[in-house]
Amino acid sequence: MWKLASLRRVIEAAVPDLARDPERLIVMAAEGAAVSTLAGGLSFVYQYTAAITVLDYTGHTDALFVPILAWARVHQSELLDNPTGRRIEFDVDHLNTAAVDIGIRVPLTERAIVKADANHETRFNVSHPPEPCHPGGQCLPEHWELWLKDEKLAEWDIPLPEEKARFAL
Repeated sequence: MWKLASLRRVIEAAVPDLARDPERLIVMAAEGAAVSTLAGGLSFVYQYTAAITVLDYTGHTDALFVPILAWARVHQSELLDNPTGRRIEFDVDHLNTAAVDIGIRVPLTERAIVKADANHETRFNVSHPPEPCHPGGQCLPEHWELWLKDEKLAEWDIPLPEEKARFAL
């Protein structure tokens, strides 16, 4: 599930304190399913929730949520297109007057295309196609800065996923 690592990199870029102290950022899969219709083979879709936990956070919450939304626009665009069913949910535990633990849940999908190998009758090949470009999107790497009045809250890049880099074996 390559999207977890990609999402973590965006959050770490936007909030460098989390990259310097990686134990404070947990990104893992939860509540998952592999969904297949068996139409034309064994292809399926991973459906899961990215469970993001940020511990002892003292920054502005916009510095977390805006990069996650920008990432979703490129890597999970239907999440933002569906106003009735899918949304990013979160919980906040106040530790003191300055720090909180934040739990963020992002519903994700990843396609796995499974086809029989024409040269080997007992072998399947699996591929993981990139997300389709959102209509109206540029399908180019993006660089973002987030400002609140005159203060820069965050800065991050959202590269397009490279097919080979996603599943290096």
